[in-house]
Amino acid sequence: MTSARGVILLAAVALACRPDRGGGATAGDISISHAVVPAPPSPSEASVFLSIDNLGFEADTLTAARSPEADSVLLHEMVANRMQVAAALPIPPGGPVRLAPGSYHLMLHGLTRRLAAGDTVTLELHFARAGTATLRAPVLRYTEAVEEVSSPHH
Repeated sequence: MTSARGVILLAAVALACRPDRGGGATAGDISISHAVVPAPPSPSEASVFLSIDNLGFEADTLTAARSPEADSVLLHEMVANRMQVAAALPIPPGGPVRLAPGSYHLMLHGLTRRLAAGDTVTLELHFARAGTATLRAPVLRYTEAVEEVSSPHH
């Protein structure tokens, strides 16, 4: 009985502490984690979800994003159930700021190839204070991508 209880406990701990599947990077006081691309139904567009932490004492701003896998990368914000392009995203100290479904997110436009689960996408995020962070985001099934960026294991 004790060994079975131990196995269950170890399994529960392993699930609670599972490693992040998303990509990450740092630049200055900015730490990016849980970066994922949900496998897109469209051959030409995809969204990017991620979490940004400002570990410093001064606010920063996400000012631009680029990817060699897309013609352009735009920051979108959901307003009244409609996507709108946002010029920049403030990143206050503390955090995290999550780019997730129904909120801010990045959109890859003009994909250079069709993305499928298992692929990776290179992203450059440009911050006003911290500079540029380069990371690789895995392409996951939609439900896995949403779970990665929104689960409480951050």
